[in-house]
Amino acid sequence: MSFISADQLATVAAVADTGSFDRAGQRLNVTTSAISQRVKALERALGQVLIRRGTPCRLTPAGTVVLRHARQAALLEAELRAELAAADGTSGGPAGGVELPVAVNADSLATWFPAVFDQAAAWPGVRLALHVEDEEHTAGLLRDGVVLGAVSADPAPVHGCRRQALTTMTYRPYARADLLAAATGRHGADLRTLPPVRYDAKDDLQDRALRAAGVTEAVPGPRIPNSQAFVAAVLAGLGWGMLPAAQLPAGHGLVEVPGLAPVVRRLYWHRWKLDSAWLDRLTDAVVAAARAAD
Repeated sequence: MSFISADQLATVAAVADTGSFDRAGQRLNVTTSAISQRVKALERALGQVLIRRGTPCRLTPAGTVVLRHARQAALLEAELRAELAAADGTSGGPAGGVELPVAVNADSLATWFPAVFDQAAAWPGVRLALHVEDEEHTAGLLRDGVVLGAVSADPAPVHGCRRQALTTMTYRPYARADLLAAATGRHGADLRTLPPVRYDAKDDLQDRALRAAGVTEAVPGPRIPNSQAFVAAVLAGLGWGMLPAAQLPAGHGLVEVPGLAPVVRRLYWHRWKLDSAWLDRLTDAVVAAARAAD
């Protein structure tokens, strides 16, 4: 196999991030032609197509593997530059610092994860880049090389990564009392007539609670893709929603919907198997923040 250059790896990452050869060239300060030549040379060397040309450009499965290695190489190079600058007594290091991309679910971000920010604020030359995604899907961003760590509900270890248990999040079915009263008859609340509030199309917490209660159909409810606004929607009576108690304000006045049980999700931290001081530091901060919330 021919030697793979750092420029070629950086090019794959730039195309993946920007979605086009033109914008990748702008990011790396080279021509579009140079981007194309680097990609073609790398594809010839590896004997596989890495990028499907189009609008936007997309990585093939082989390209995703290369992207993960590109991210890892970039992180290790940034650490090397920072260590050399420290050894030389200079204030150098990688231009713009090093970015630590992390996938986290919205409810963790709204509750315990901000404690990580207190730690990250003391890391010179390091910046977090958060990707907010459903906890059932965050591990996919790790597999695709988009992030180097992920808070996930998936207990299965991601290939090439380490996994640690974090915390559990208990979601309870909350609604306004007047909304619940309007749906209550002689035989109790008719769960089919209560509109569920959903975060987005991937949010199945309400459906899980309904299925566990033997309800297969319910009236449609609003989609509110923001944790704070989601809580506000339930407080306003737009529908009922599955919420962790930590997200509710004091004196919220909501009641639990009878007939629906809580849904408990165990969260895990997945991270690359990489000898990286910054990744170790990030892992320690995430684990400490999660366990402090237990």
